Formats: sequence, C-alpha cells, structure tokens
Amino acid sequence: MKRILVIRIDFLGDMVCTTPLLRALKTKWPAAEIHVLANKANRAVLEGNPDVSTVHSYVYSKQFDRNVRPGALTAIVDRLALIWRLRRLRFDMLIVPNGGMHKNSMQFARQLKVRDCRWHDEDSEFDDRKPEHVASRPIRHEALSGFRLMPELPDIDAGALKPHVYPDAGLRTKWHAALGASTKPRVGLFVSNKAEQRRWPEDNWIRLAHALGGRADLVIFRDPADRLISDRVAVSSARVIEPPTVPDLIAAMSLLDVVVSADSAPVHLAAALNLRAVAFFEDRPEKYLRWYPLGIRHVLLRGGARVDAVSPDAAAAAVNQLLDEAPGA
Repeated sequence: MKRILVIRIDFLGDMVCTTPLLRALKTKWPAAEIHVLANKANRAVLEGNPDVSTVHSYVYSKQFDRNVRPGALTAIVDRLALIWRLRRLRFDMLIVPNGGMHKNSMQFARQLKVRDCRWHDEDSEFDDRKPEHVASRPIRHEALSGFRLMPELPDIDAGALKPHVYPDAGLRTKWHAALGASTKPRVGLFVSNKAEQRRWPEDNWIRLAHALGGRADLVIFRDPADRLISDRVAVSSARVIEPPTVPDLIAAMSLLDVVVSADSAPVHLAAALNLRAVAFFEDRPEKYLRWYPLGIRHVLLRGGARVDAVSPDAAAAAVNQLLDEAPGA
C-alpha cells in the first residue's frame, strides 16, 4: 500500500470527524502516503496533521464560488488538471467515508480510475433525510462510517475514537495576546449557526452570558458574516471576537476551557482540542446519536424540532456542572 486517497468535500465538522480514520490508516500502513481531497473551506482542519501527506483542493464544476479560483472557464481547466494530477499518483485505494452516499464525491472518484474504490451503497448507507433509514437502520456516529468500509482495520467503538486538529503556534500567540490572561475559566459562546433550526435565540445567549459572567471569562465567537446576533449579547465581562479564518478559529478555541454551541463545527473542534463542551441538539436520535462530540466530557442538551427549546437555565446549569468538575474548581 503506497498511496491512499480519502475524499471529504462537505463541512468542517465532517472533516474533523474523519481525522480518526486518517490516524487509523496511517497506523495500519505507516509507509503509505495518505492524501485527502478536501474543499476550500474544510481543508484548514488538516493543517499540521502528521497523518496526512498531501491535501488537494476539490474543484466544483457548477458552484464556482466554492473553488479556490472562481469562474466557469477556470473551473473547467482546474478540474481537468486535478483529475490528471490525481490519476498520475496511481492510488492503491480510494475511500469516501461519508455515512450517506455522497454523489459528487463518488462521481468524481470514478474519473480517477482507482482499482479499489470504497463508499457506501444503497444497502449500507445512512441518510438522515430518509425516514425509512431513521426507522430501520442502525444509527452510528458519523466518524465510524469510514471504518465500516475498512475490514482491514481493527473493530473499534466510537468511544475509543479521538479527532485531531493542530493549532498554528503563531496564531495561538496572536489570540493569546488579544484575549489576555485570565484568572477564571474561559468559556466560549458560539452564537452563530447557518442552520435555522440550530440557531439559539439572541435573548437566550444574553441570559446565559449574564448567568455565567461572574464565574467565567466569556468569549463570544461570532461569524464575521453573521449580523443577526448583535452586540447586545456582550456583557461587561465578555468580549465578541470574529476569527477571520478557520486556522484563527482553531487557534482562538485552543485557549478555551469550555465550549457552548449548537450542533455544528465548534462542537467537533472542541473534541479535537480536548475541551469540555455543552452542545445543543434537535431532539432527533439521528442527529444527537450521530454527531455528538467524541472523546471529551460533554453535556448534550436536546430541544424539540429546534434547539431554541433548550432553556438558558439548563445551559447555565450544564456549564456550571462542567466547571465544578474541573481540577481546582
């Protein structure tokens, strides 16, 4: 086994959940090169990862704005160049570790002419958008999906998996200077979420910030593009920051003790950084059993069809519980 290609071209959290598979592949075949085909957004998760030899940037044939170089003609040229470059590497194995059938990844993979291609099919996939899958198929953590394609790897339980990210030392120094020293535990409140059903109301964040302000150093993380959450969330003891890049986000998060977020990338980054987490989930087993944070102490709070059913009091109690458990609390 000389070269293995893993294709993961969806979201940040999904890529974080794939890092245990990358570690397992490198452990099984230490001399092999592990290549990853990522997209412009999620490739930053792999920066500094010692298990990965090379990260390649996927080229979308239609969503040109998602490419490193925008434009329709540029996309055609860059996509053909990417296919040619990957074919020349002559991979021994190709893996699409998504739990569901990721059609774009599979279609692109077929063009690479790799003899041993592995992905889930209609019988083995789990797609939480299909009610029949939710009703009749086992719900496993997404991080196990790639392992299920690899009988060469030892059987493993989700509880034994550990995701990995590696903060940039220079950016960590930058954010340490920006946030300063603190005599209190540092709690990050992640107030932005692109999915409407996972957006916790602004008033809830304000109540939580006031409830924790006396005990914790609060840092409010907001997406630079998100103006729906206003500066009203900040209280006298809290700061609002907007990390401009994913490496900045990872570096700033590495200075936290506890993360509070609805189901999204910060939950999985917290696991990779070995932080404690309070995570808000919709009250759907196909969500909270498949995407909970791996390998860390966490409290999972379930709402109804939307996470706004989680109360600020419940969130504050969960954070205080984690703070009480901390060494020296």
